[in-house]
Amino acid sequence: MISHDIHIHTHLSSCSSDPEATPENYIQLAKELGIEVLGFADHFWDSNVEGASDWYRPQNFEHIMQIKDKMPEDTLGIKVLIGCETEYCGNGKLGITREVAEKLDFVLVPTSHVHMKGFTVPAWINEPKDVANIMVEYFKDVTQYDFVTGLAHPFYPLSYENVDEIVGCISDEEFQECFGMAQEAGMSIEINTCNLPSTRDAETDLYHDDVFINMYNIAKKMGCKFHLGTDAHSIEAFSRNTRLKESVERLLGLTNEDIHPIVTDAVRK
Repeated sequence: MISHDIHIHTHLSSCSSDPEATPENYIQLAKELGIEVLGFADHFWDSNVEGASDWYRPQNFEHIMQIKDKMPEDTLGIKVLIGCETEYCGNGKLGITREVAEKLDFVLVPTSHVHMKGFTVPAWINEPKDVANIMVEYFKDVTQYDFVTGLAHPFYPLSYENVDEIVGCISDEEFQECFGMAQEAGMSIEINTCNLPSTRDAETDLYHDDVFINMYNIAKKMGCKFHLGTDAHSIEAFSRNTRLKESVERLLGLTNEDIHPIVTDAVRK
């Protein structure tokens, strides 16, 4: 499987506290790890879309495009993509317009940022079934935007400790419906270090979680394409990519045929 990571945050993302999280440093480490394709996906909210949170508002197009000035001339043979991670807030509110999306290489949208109460999700969302329901609702909604490339850390409820309980509220039939819609839309399903791997197997030194292995296998059966994303906000976090790739190959059996064209086409260029 092509070694890649297209969910990386530089220090331009406000939630990165690592000043060393620069394109140059990521590229250098990627070369050492044998990674072929990198995708920078800093947090973003389009200034043309109303309703940004105070945290998101400064992270506009001009802000994330500073990455071009920080990009080294020599990318060491690594294919570099510049995209973003934006938000879906329900009721048809997506933090990016088609016009801006077309200026980027890719767009990632999480439908599981349920920790942003009063912004991405209603403030009253808290019970496991309610959290599960809104993630399913948002997933279906986002598949209607044909300029969205991929769905970030699917069905992983950020900031919640009872992850298995929440995901367990989603039936296999609901997963099939969601991933069937994603497949029809041609959207990539992210395999993220918060989904997989999450728990350590002492015998294999690999990480796995049965809830998400089942979910990803359903997505695979529905014909979905995938991409890997560490969701790194630091150089240290990015170094986990190799372990993620090993887990994916061992636990899910994915090959290049399962990888989204955003990655495979980048290698061919």
